[in-house]
This record gives sequence, C-alpha cells and structure tokens, in this order.
Amino acid sequence: MESTMINNAISLAKNKLERHKAMGRNSNLSIIEVAQLMDLVTFGPDMPQVHNSMLFFNYSSN
Repeated sequence: MESTMINNAISLAKNKLERHKAMGRNSNLSIIEVAQLMDLVTFGPDMPQVHNSMLFFNYSSN
C-alpha cells in the first residue's frame, strides 16, 4: 500500500514536470516548485515527520 502511494506520488511529479517542460515559459510552476518535484523524482518522498515524533507519543510520566 505504502509503495503504491510512493509510486503514485513520483508518477504525478514526473507528469507535472513533463507538462512544465512542454509549456515552457507559459508554465505556472515556480522554480521552487520545479525543484521540489525534481527532488521527489530523484530522491523519493520524505517520510512524514510524524513517524519521528511517534517515538515519545506513548511515553508515560509515571
């Protein structure tokens, strides 16, 4: 399930980059958005920071 979501996100990013390239100067994507899409395609999506904070979620102060 998670790998399907990752593949879908990468596929969507690739499609957006292809449309951006085809539209050229008429594209409405900023350079920041293009860079983020390229990072997504190259490195994959970042794991949500929620997973990092879950470490202390069940911590009891007893």
